[in-house]
Amino acid sequence: MILAILQNRAVVNTQKSIEKKTIYNNFSPKLLISNRLDADIFVPSFKGVEGSDTKKFSTEAMTKENPNWLKAIERYTPVEQKKYEIRTEFERDRNRIMHSEGFDRLRFKTQVFPSPDNDMISTRSSHVFQVTDIARNISKKLGLNEELAEAIALGHDIGHAPFGHDGEKSLNKIALTHRLQPFWHEKNSLRMADKFLTLQNSKGQENNLGLTYAVRDGIINHCGEVDENFIKPRKDYINLYDIQKAGQVQPFTWEGIVVKIADKIAYLGRDIEDASKIGVLNKKNHQELKEILKKHIPDFDAEVNNTTLMSIFVTDLVKNSSPQKGIGFSKPVFNLMNDIKNYNYKNIYLAKDAKKISQQQCDKVLKTIFDNYALMYRKNDTLSFLQKATNPYTNNFSKWIEKYTNNQSKPRNYKNTAVYDMTDYNDYKQAIIDYISGMTDKYALKTYNFFANPS
Repeated sequence: MILAILQNRAVVNTQKSIEKKTIYNNFSPKLLISNRLDADIFVPSFKGVEGSDTKKFSTEAMTKENPNWLKAIERYTPVEQKKYEIRTEFERDRNRIMHSEGFDRLRFKTQVFPSPDNDMISTRSSHVFQVTDIARNISKKLGLNEELAEAIALGHDIGHAPFGHDGEKSLNKIALTHRLQPFWHEKNSLRMADKFLTLQNSKGQENNLGLTYAVRDGIINHCGEVDENFIKPRKDYINLYDIQKAGQVQPFTWEGIVVKIADKIAYLGRDIEDASKIGVLNKKNHQELKEILKKHIPDFDAEVNNTTLMSIFVTDLVKNSSPQKGIGFSKPVFNLMNDIKNYNYKNIYLAKDAKKISQQQCDKVLKTIFDNYALMYRKNDTLSFLQKATNPYTNNFSKWIEKYTNNQSKPRNYKNTAVYDMTDYNDYKQAIIDYISGMTDKYALKTYNFFANPS
């Protein structure tokens, strides 16, 4: 009897194994993203916005017919030219971003709530996929370049700090204390994409991503915190490193504007959903939210959730945007969006006990890491000093320094651009901030525990 049960289990397990193998053999990252987002996020209702309301921006799309096309596809650094390249310029950018290590690490970075024990809470990675899905939906309906919008969206948070915006604030405090450049994640995402993330070419050499201007521009100019309506792209082709603060200029392309707005649409609804899951919002809070919707949309009669909010925002945006006016919302929906943002700040972002790690704790963790690495500076002998370390936390940092400086020990397969001069203490301190910004939440905590509790 027992033997029969075991044999039956073996057959079942074998069948499951075959089914699982079949699934992996047929795996498509794009299908995974699309299926997951359509099922778990929202299905926009475009009822009433068909016909003349759609494809209104087809003549404005960033395609070969656009007069700014050659500027848009100019790459920051050269990429390998393949004899039989079947992808478009923006498809290449999308692939280069998705296959970088920085993109992988987003899975383990906080969106709003740290979530080591809750698989249902949004991470920075799931937020990025949500923005990508929304941006593609909007771009498709407006007749814009979906591939460009997707590439920008996938890379827009590639340089976000660990612990979300709290980590961003902590690193900025450190930077300003040491008279370095201010730290803001939009600028850091551009720096990550341009200077730090690499991929191997066909010869096994590590090269920079070398993204196009249009994608890089969309990354640094994606800030959705600025409350503006009916946005139009700027006309100037500028040096993106001249931008000194988030929201200083508008994106260069319509697709960049779509991502900027999609970012805001994505986080407003999903942050409410996450806050509800972990008990930050109660029935009274939800009633307040419903009253906000009723205020701006009197005939609103549905559950207030992520699906509802996204459907309202996306449908209204497609209906009311035009090349003449810009990309934006009707007045009631624009005011609704601002009221929900204020609601989120009051009840979620600034709420007491809403997070597992406070700003003060975050400051302590990242400052401790910075201070310990800063003590290891030895001017001309810094790299050799770091390389002698036997602990993984110093050893890994030494590999970062080695990769991004010109030095004799640099492996031959590193063909990426050098960033730091180790004889300059400010360069070294900047290297520490850059290194910390790439850490996942968990690795930052492990590094902190190592330095704070030496055995």
